[in-house]
Amino acid sequence: MELPLVSIIIPTYNYAHYLADAIESALAQKYPKIEVIVIDDGSRDNTKDIARKYDVKYFFQENQGVSTAKNNGIKFSKGEFFVCLDADDKLHPGFVTKTIRPMKNPRIGFVRCASIMYNQQYNFVNLWMPRKFFSKYSLFAGWWGALGPVLIRRAAFDSLDYGFDIHLKAYEDLDLCFRLLVKGWKTEAVYEPLHWYRIHKNSTVNPGTREIERRNIQAINEKYWFRESYRKFYSFYLRTFGATATLITHPIYYLKGVQTKTRARIWIKSQKWNNVDNDERVKEVFKEIQMTTDLLTQWSYNEYLRNYYKNQLRKLEGLLKDTILNNKQ
Repeated sequence: MELPLVSIIIPTYNYAHYLADAIESALAQKYPKIEVIVIDDGSRDNTKDIARKYDVKYFFQENQGVSTAKNNGIKFSKGEFFVCLDADDKLHPGFVTKTIRPMKNPRIGFVRCASIMYNQQYNFVNLWMPRKFFSKYSLFAGWWGALGPVLIRRAAFDSLDYGFDIHLKAYEDLDLCFRLLVKGWKTEAVYEPLHWYRIHKNSTVNPGTREIERRNIQAINEKYWFRESYRKFYSFYLRTFGATATLITHPIYYLKGVQTKTRARIWIKSQKWNNVDNDERVKEVFKEIQMTTDLLTQWSYNEYLRNYYKNQLRKLEGLLKDTILNNKQ
């Protein structure tokens, strides 16, 4: 039986100093039938010169972002399966061989693997393992992490209404995988570190990029919130299972959330100001406090987002007091 072709797509933008590592790791795959495609997203460094040194297909586009680069790479590729590899990362030589095995099941749309995180000095930093249970409802359970590269079935990708979301600046792979699950495709995981993730000042997990990271994850959540197929489930979940699960697993945060809302409401009522119930700005800020408290409760099991919403809550409570006190003068 003839082996299917696998395309390894490397989108890059001004990463010439990392690109050779990525290309060499792709060409070093033990799987015998691959093609490697480099999509240059308008780089101004010597990316083209580096790519031309290797037996790869090279395409240049004006700078349009990583999602467009990935979509174009997929369009130019011919593989029955493909993987998008960031230009600053590397693949284990057995990545394709091991991730393609679960694809024998025609219902599997994409396969994940574990990742080793390392720094600029090639020192080990951390090991990221894929979640055992990963479904279209994972967002409701406080999911926020990246996937690493995933092997994707082209038929699954083609079943989507559109490819990688060009409006997302990061986590476009996470968004795409959730949409594959919504379409009914299944996923599988290989619990071996078949990917090396390089940590540097521009990488997603770097502290300097955390705000961008948070915005993109929030954008994905809002995107699914407003999907008609999720709206009823989400409403039901938040009114029943969501609150119950949080109360059981994280009672302190649940009760603190109730306490925060109550405290804010009591404080507003305690102000001797006739217009407090009618002031639109007060209503707006109080609504923000309620929403942020709900988000804090919902994401209480995630340290980063929990701390973020805690800080937001403190700022909003201060803004509420300032708004009322200024209006009373």
